[in-house]
Amino acid sequence: MGFKQWSLIVLASTLPMVALASEQVTKSLEEVAFYPQRAASATALSLNNSVLSAQIQAQVEQILVGVSQTVKQGEVLLKLDCTDADLALNVAKTNVDIARSRLRLAQSQKERNDRLLTSQLTSQESADTTDAEFIARKGELRQRELEQTKAAIDVSRCNIKAPFDGIVTERLVSEGQLASVGTALISISETGRLELSAQVKPNEVQQIQQAKELYFDNLSQYPVKLLHGGGVVDSATRTQEIRLQFLAAMPSPGSAGLLKWQDSRPHIDAKYIVERQNKLGIFVDKNGFADYVQLPNAVPGRPAAVRLPLATPVVTKGLRTLQSGEPL
Repeated sequence: MGFKQWSLIVLASTLPMVALASEQVTKSLEEVAFYPQRAASATALSLNNSVLSAQIQAQVEQILVGVSQTVKQGEVLLKLDCTDADLALNVAKTNVDIARSRLRLAQSQKERNDRLLTSQLTSQESADTTDAEFIARKGELRQRELEQTKAAIDVSRCNIKAPFDGIVTERLVSEGQLASVGTALISISETGRLELSAQVKPNEVQQIQQAKELYFDNLSQYPVKLLHGGGVVDSATRTQEIRLQFLAAMPSPGSAGLLKWQDSRPHIDAKYIVERQNKLGIFVDKNGFADYVQLPNAVPGRPAAVRLPLATPVVTKGLRTLQSGEPL
């Protein structure tokens, strides 16, 4: 065998060793990490779900809206028969006119008696009597005016109006039905003030607090922000309720969907997680030697969150037999 042939054989025998030596066995955590998307069931809830009731006794004359109809604040939803209330208001107005006339007469008599008393042409007793009559008539007028105000309020209660922008959710009476004071008439949910209610696991609350982006997914995406977190844990579902505020557009009240967020913690794939001494963890490069870092919350076969600097070199190859302290 010539020298040239011998040199080629030696070179060929060293190639695998060179390739192995140059093969990269570590990558930074930033290179291998990913940030999984999380989701939890959520429902858009109206802050006001009101049942509008009758405040006077009257017959239901006309219902102007239907279920699921959108209404504006101040819009008339239902009319009650206002005949009795109108009559009561007219009587109250008449009583005010009578009381006002009586007050004018009492005032005239008081002024005349005051002049006579000054000239000593009448007794003090007579002057006191006219003074008392004036005060009584003044009080009577005030009473009649209050009765008129009350009657006017009752007339205004003949028209049941929307207290806010909303959606009619239920008609609770029919036209022609006699409504008493307190009879439920119409149910309405406010559309302008909604909150998102989500059921999450207790350990997810902190993730949501730290998430850069939160949104409610209900065919469309609605950005939200956390309002209240950390409610009472339900013993059956082991979840707790959190409330979130819509930042711009809002869905319809009662809409169900998913609260979605991206976990802010870096996660590492299960293929880099190994078991040593019945514990799960990863190997990192510490000054050229393998260093085993336990992951307490890791589950076999699943990715796990890692609390290490993103620049940490993670061992990605040769993990099967690698032991802590071995050179890399």
